Amino acid sequence: MIESFEVSQRLPFVSETGREPLVEKKQASRISRKKSNRSPIVVHLLVTVVGLLVLFGVYILLRFYVFENSVVDVSILEAEKCPACAGQSICHAFFRGEVHFSGVYRSRLAQKPFNSASFGIPGSMGLYETARKVFLRRIGSPATPEAVDAAVCRRGPQQGLVQASEAAKAKLKCIPHLAIWRWRPTNDPVEGVSGDPVDSPLHRGLVAAPVFTNQSDVEPVRAEQAWIERVMPTAFSPITRCASDRLFSHLQSNFRERTSFKAETRWLRFDELMFLFNLAIDSQAVLWQAFPRTGSSWPFPTYIGACGRWILQDYHGVPLSQFCGAPFWLRLRILLNILELPDRLERSSSGTLSRYADPTGRETDGYAVYLGNFDLASLFTVDPYTYNVTVANLRHAIVVDTETLNSQGFSGPAEYTVPPSATRVVLDGISQHNCEGKSHESGDAGGTTPPCVGREHADALCTHVRSDHNFWAVCTSLVHGSQNVSTCRDFLNDIPNELHAILARCVNRTDSAIRRELVQQAKHIVLKLIQKHPEPRGL
Repeated sequence: MIESFEVSQRLPFVSETGREPLVEKKQASRISRKKSNRSPIVVHLLVTVVGLLVLFGVYILLRFYVFENSVVDVSILEAEKCPACAGQSICHAFFRGEVHFSGVYRSRLAQKPFNSASFGIPGSMGLYETARKVFLRRIGSPATPEAVDAAVCRRGPQQGLVQASEAAKAKLKCIPHLAIWRWRPTNDPVEGVSGDPVDSPLHRGLVAAPVFTNQSDVEPVRAEQAWIERVMPTAFSPITRCASDRLFSHLQSNFRERTSFKAETRWLRFDELMFLFNLAIDSQAVLWQAFPRTGSSWPFPTYIGACGRWILQDYHGVPLSQFCGAPFWLRLRILLNILELPDRLERSSSGTLSRYADPTGRETDGYAVYLGNFDLASLFTVDPYTYNVTVANLRHAIVVDTETLNSQGFSGPAEYTVPPSATRVVLDGISQHNCEGKSHESGDAGGTTPPCVGREHADALCTHVRSDHNFWAVCTSLVHGSQNVSTCRDFLNDIPNELHAILARCVNRTDSAIRRELVQQAKHIVLKLIQKHPEPRGL
């Protein structure tokens, strides 16, 4: 007999109680597999995003600090203000986009002036294989363009404003490229063959510093106040303080910023006004051109050209402040080159010639350039490959025509020795950070007297064929010029006490012959130290 069974009566293959955990396990494993499949994608996406962010950050850093692919915006050059400008000789390079700077420096150009009066913005000039390193400076920096404009407008006779009220004068807008024409008025009669002011050439009387000749008739306080109120606002730069006819002619003949238009050159005096503008606002470029590095071996930057109120110079190294914490062997070599500078800044035209004499016709012999700045960190630049030192800050340098002094009978046996009072003046200025002057406020060179050099001291330099001023200035900069600068306090670290004592004696000695001997002794000690500390191999 066949037995039949109900399907519903079949016994389950697996008990219901054991079946539910299996289903849950399957679902859990399915979810875990989905999560495991998803996690590599998430990780990959996160890694990709982080990598892109890192690459973008590296690109930004390279673009701003390494790649020089930002063309200078010509709108900031202020070329429209000429002839109240530095020059026009290199404008074509800017207009063709041949001057490049990194992006971070470009933003600094557009937004604010330099914080340093000594160093410009590094970049390159030229395209492809012709590119070379350069520095670009804005003339008058760290003063604002508005301050420079005001300095231009306050010079020259205020024609047409005699009967105007003070309120009306205050409302008049300064137009620099028009106001500068008052510096060379063409409607005043002058002595000469034709009596035409247009035919009157430039002469040193236009820029020479007025001096109080009879101090006994003038109270010292009143004399100083008269100097501040009447002379300083329209005085030129220290480079013209001791200007002779020979020196003034030398400065003007070597000034390369000349226009090619006959009308501007022969009648409107376009180039003469640019020359006077440089002398009044910042005369460093004039000095570079008159005393060139190439051929004459003066330790100054090489001038390339100017456009508007910007000047291009050759790259000669980085600021000395970047070497203040350098290894001892490297600082010794830089120190030796600094101690050799005083001899390089004097070029005698009589007697035994200096080994730095001009080999190309001795055009620059018979001059002495006296330093007027004492901040060690901003005074020099150093070539990182050859360790050659360049005097980068010549804003307050005084130039003396020693050949003319010789011919006029000033060549006495005695030379001017810097007195102890001058040391007190410069130390007080260094402690108060006043040796750069107030050019950021005045907008110009600040007068014919350097801020940390007294008027009597400067006048004495003008009347002596020789002086130990540069020996004293270099020693003072080394010993005291970095004490208040946190970034350059270590430059003389580890030097022997004997060498430090010699440099200190050089600052305070009152005998110029001994001061020169002390510098020679210091160089001798440094040479011995260099032999004991050779340059590491592979550098």
